[in-house]
Amino acid sequence: MKLHKTLAGALEKSTDVLALKLTLKRPSFPRELFDLPNLRELYLEGTCSEWPDETLPWKELRVLSLKLPGLQGSIASVFGLPQLVNLKLLQTPLRALLLPLGHIPAPLKSLTLKDCGLRELPQEISLLTHLSELNLSGNKLQKLPEGFVDLPGLSRLNLDHNQFERFPDLVKKMATLTHLSIDRNLFSEEEKERIQREFHVWVE
Repeated sequence: MKLHKTLAGALEKSTDVLALKLTLKRPSFPRELFDLPNLRELYLEGTCSEWPDETLPWKELRVLSLKLPGLQGSIASVFGLPQLVNLKLLQTPLRALLLPLGHIPAPLKSLTLKDCGLRELPQEISLLTHLSELNLSGNKLQKLPEGFVDLPGLSRLNLDHNQFERFPDLVKKMATLTHLSIDRNLFSEEEKERIQREFHVWVE
C-alpha cells in the first residue's frame, strides 16, 4: 500500500489513494480530505486545532493516527467509522473522552491515548467491546470507571505515567488481561508493597 505524503498529489488520484500521511500547517481542518473516500490509513500531525463533528466519509478507514497538540473540541465523530480498528492519539488534548451514547460502530481493537492530558474515562468505555489493547500512558488518570471491567477481550493495558495513588483493584476482575504496565504513578512505598503482595505486579 503506497503511503502518500502530499494532499495535492493525493487529490489527483482521489479514489486510488488508500494511505495518507500529512503535516497540517493551518488551524483549520482540510476539508479536501473528504474527497478521498477510500482511505484505509490516515496519519495527521501539525498545528490543526479543529476536528469535524459531522459524520466522517471514510467508510474503509482502518487506521487513524493524530498528533495535534493544538486541537480543541471533541473527536467523538471518529467512533462512527465502521471499519476503524486502530486509533492512536499522541499529544492531542483530551481533558475528557467523549463517546457516542448507546452504540459505537467502530470495531476498535487497539486504542492509544498517550500524553493527552486525560483526567477521566467515561463509563461508556465499556461499549468498545472489541478492544484488546489500550494504552493510556502519560495522562492524569487517578481511577478507572466501573464499566472498565466490561471490556470482554482486553489483554494489554498500559497505565504508565498517570496519577494513581492507589492501585485500581477492579483490574483483578479482568480475566482476559495478560499484560499490565502501571509504572511511574504516585504510589507510596507501602502501596507498592501491597501491589506486589496482592497482585503480583512489580511497579516502579
